[in-house]
Amino acid sequence: MRGFETKTTMQRLNQIVMLGALSGVGLLAGCRQDMHDQPKFYPQRGTSFYADGRSVRPQVENTVARHQLHDDSYFYTGMVAGKEGDGLPFPVTLQVLAKGQERYNVYCTPCHSRVGNGAGMIVQRGYSPAGNFQGGRLRAAGLGHFFNVMTNGYGSMPDYAAQLTPADRWAVAAYIRALQLSQSAQRSDVPSGVDVKPLKSIAESEGLPASFADEWDVATPAEMPGGAMPAPAATAAPVVATPTAAAPATTGTTSAVTPPVVAKPVKAEITVADARAGLAIYAKNCQVCHTAQLTGHPPTFPSLVGVVQRVGVAKVKNNVMHGAPPMPAFPQISSAELDQLVAFLTVPSKAGVAAVSSAPSN
Repeated sequence: MRGFETKTTMQRLNQIVMLGALSGVGLLAGCRQDMHDQPKFYPQRGTSFYADGRSVRPQVENTVARHQLHDDSYFYTGMVAGKEGDGLPFPVTLQVLAKGQERYNVYCTPCHSRVGNGAGMIVQRGYSPAGNFQGGRLRAAGLGHFFNVMTNGYGSMPDYAAQLTPADRWAVAAYIRALQLSQSAQRSDVPSGVDVKPLKSIAESEGLPASFADEWDVATPAEMPGGAMPAPAATAAPVVATPTAAAPATTGTTSAVTPPVVAKPVKAEITVADARAGLAIYAKNCQVCHTAQLTGHPPTFPSLVGVVQRVGVAKVKNNVMHGAPPMPAFPQISSAELDQLVAFLTVPSKAGVAAVSSAPSN
């Protein structure tokens, strides 16, 4: 038995040795340096292989990277000879305006508002004032200006080149121009034979809620110190043109693309003296919760920047006199003082508040 065990042990040892030898041969076969030592170029290093001594070969003349053939420079830059141009690089259609409206409502309304008056929700809550498309400067700006700003940013506004394709940026620019036209349209702009109806009646006929056609006030910048500031605009129901029986609507008619007509509000004037008196009332009664800049501490104490434009004079007065929990009532404020407080709250921005604070008394 002992001799048999010795023979078996020897066979196992021989097998182990043979397996080890085969493994060694395999390892030696994989240690060749052919791929490691093959000739190759290193990036940014010279070589003697080419006459110019460069390892990197120049591109073939007129080579353009895929999707970067910007042969229409105006379409991609909005610039003509280094200056912002005007006009669109393609025809304007209802589809273009619809696309511009959709993109505008997504990316622009938080700052510029749905009517483009610069009183968007985050501006009302203390963010840097946004451009007012209804003001004279931006009404006179070419469409290339809006494209350029969306592409490269401007002031506190970041660029939106990553979010909006060039075609979408042009569509938004076209919609901004339509907004400008709609907010200053007159009844005389409506073709003869076309009826004009309030938006509320149209909303009701479509089964939409009454709030769908709520009035939008166009914010106006505060006057310079020593001048007068406009009071909150009197609300007027927006109206749109709709065909009458004498002028039935057909596909492609003018009435289908006529912009909304908005009646011009009647404005009264408030002097800087009124606003300064309102500032003193605000500092005594409201500033402790809503801050000196009117920005508040949301959500408990909301921002009052542009509050008159947002909710109207009547609601502001009602909240002050009767309270709006957690805000207490302030019956000690007289009617005349309440008017002065409203005059101060009419200032549409923190910059306007600063102007009133530094303005000389009349």
